[in-house]
Amino acid sequence: MTRLDPALIVTRLVIERINQVVYDEAFHAGVNIIRGENSSGKSTILNFIFYGLGGDLADWSDTAKLCTRVFVEVMLNGKPATLSREISEERSQPMEIFGGSYELSRKASRDEWTRYPYRRSQNLESFSQTLFRLLGIPEVANDVSGNVTFHQILRLLYADQLSPVENLFKFERFDPPTLRDTIGRLLCGAYDGSLYENELRIRSLEKEFDAVSAELKSLYAVLGSGGSGLTLEWVAGQRAVLDEERADLQQKIESAELAVFTASAADALSLKAQQAAFAELQKIQVELGKARQERENLTLDIADSAAFIVSLETKVTALNDADLVATHIGDVQFQVCPACYATVRPPATPLATPACHLCHTSFDSEKSRGRIVALINDAAVQLRQSRQLQEARLQRLGLIESKLDGTEEKWNIASRRLAELQRLPSSEAREAMRALHRQSGYLERQLEDLEDKAKMIATVDQLQRRKDVLNAEISSLKSKNVALRSSQNKRLGVAYEAIADEVRSLLMHDLRRQDSFENPERVEFDFGSDRISVDGHTYFSASSRVILKSSFFLGFLAAATKHAFFRHPRFCMIDTMEDKGMEMHRSHNFQIQVARVSEESEAEHQVIFATAMIAPDLDEEKYTIGKYSTRDEPTLAIKT
Repeated sequence: MTRLDPALIVTRLVIERINQVVYDEAFHAGVNIIRGENSSGKSTILNFIFYGLGGDLADWSDTAKLCTRVFVEVMLNGKPATLSREISEERSQPMEIFGGSYELSRKASRDEWTRYPYRRSQNLESFSQTLFRLLGIPEVANDVSGNVTFHQILRLLYADQLSPVENLFKFERFDPPTLRDTIGRLLCGAYDGSLYENELRIRSLEKEFDAVSAELKSLYAVLGSGGSGLTLEWVAGQRAVLDEERADLQQKIESAELAVFTASAADALSLKAQQAAFAELQKIQVELGKARQERENLTLDIADSAAFIVSLETKVTALNDADLVATHIGDVQFQVCPACYATVRPPATPLATPACHLCHTSFDSEKSRGRIVALINDAAVQLRQSRQLQEARLQRLGLIESKLDGTEEKWNIASRRLAELQRLPSSEAREAMRALHRQSGYLERQLEDLEDKAKMIATVDQLQRRKDVLNAEISSLKSKNVALRSSQNKRLGVAYEAIADEVRSLLMHDLRRQDSFENPERVEFDFGSDRISVDGHTYFSASSRVILKSSFFLGFLAAATKHAFFRHPRFCMIDTMEDKGMEMHRSHNFQIQVARVSEESEAEHQVIFATAMIAPDLDEEKYTIGKYSTRDEPTLAIKT
């Protein structure tokens, strides 16, 4: 059978009460029927599956409250994993995940399990993120509720008894229409996470664009009305003129100093000013060397980390494909030895365990496949941490570059100062006089002002370039989003039509109890409004509403098995078979339709439903799970 990803299959459910197993049943792909009398615990089993897969549930039955832990063995896109959660009346419980079957998990040490919180944090990812990654479902964010959890996905995969029968989603108090619409679009394969990411990026860029524009406006105000015409070339020309004037002035000062020196032979020469200037220059030189060395080291670290991040991304992709190797490694057969080219002969006695037919070394394919889940999660955690560290390094590099610019400017000033002092030794008194003249001179002030203006012009040029880049990126992202929305709407239309066709076919196969179901022309539904209608009608008898809701869940799954672009995990649970006074023959007929849809499907899938009046044709081991439960022998083997 073909597998369309994402594909979620429950293969085993184990429920414990203080380390005592009170329920342990194997499930299979296709139709799974939990049967038994009313109030014998059938719905409790479905609730345990919902909770074990990540659903947020706190309203437990009195019997369920006696249990302490649930284990759900699953196949996630063909990869085995075991999910475990502690039973609690408090919401948002964490989940523990083991990469492998339930049997292997019981033999594993605690460090082979990974514990994930219900909600993500800056340093920890949630179990929803892990399940989404293992199923290949993109993480989705919503303006109202933030990041969509796996619980929200399960609300459209589980038709439970307690939710209003006219609603599509499992009931929840805080349930905004935008969130429901997002979930529906995601499962229909018409939600691209990049669309929301682009929207967030556009908002961030527009905010930065406004800040840059405001800063440019302020700088233009400081530079004056003609500021926009100033350039660095103009500043360089002005500086050349002032340098020429300063050189001429310096020559005159040196001549005056020389005259004082030759005329006053008794004046003792002092090199203190030169020594102080040289010491200052050496100090700045050391700072400059350290800053440059730090920048070079950090640049190398950034390059190494970038290569490591690329290798991790490649590793995650390779691990997702590694399941195929683990599955088929035993299929490789050699006819001749690759070393000596002799004919390979089978062992004299059959091997007790699976082993390489060439060297007869034992190997455990299932355990190898199970480890893939843990390896994927470890690699994903490393990837997230590496990206965080890389971002910190880039920020640090920016600070070092800024510090380096300031240090280089200080070095240039100190170098010029030392050069001036070395031209002519002078007495301390005369040097003090020269320093005062130089500091208070109008020419020096002009140069300082020119340097400030040059910095502002450079900042203006940099901001203007950044503004142009921001504007181009904003325009590009908006264009991409227009194309993405158009593509999504087309895909959503195809998905809606496919689901409607499946639901319409199921309604036409219903017993003749509802006129609108006999030959419906239109089946319309809306995830945001949480409603479904047939030929514009929404009011039906209570039992017909049950058939309509159950048909929607089954039709949604059937459409997903025929179209690869759906992100529906080809899994659903139905606990509404006999709600609202459903008659036995009508329930039997719908159960037969479930089996028909399953048998006609060419893609791997799973349907789990509960019934108190199973169709005789389906009461066989091929479909049923466990024993027929009664009030005296309920689903949970709890002795009270």
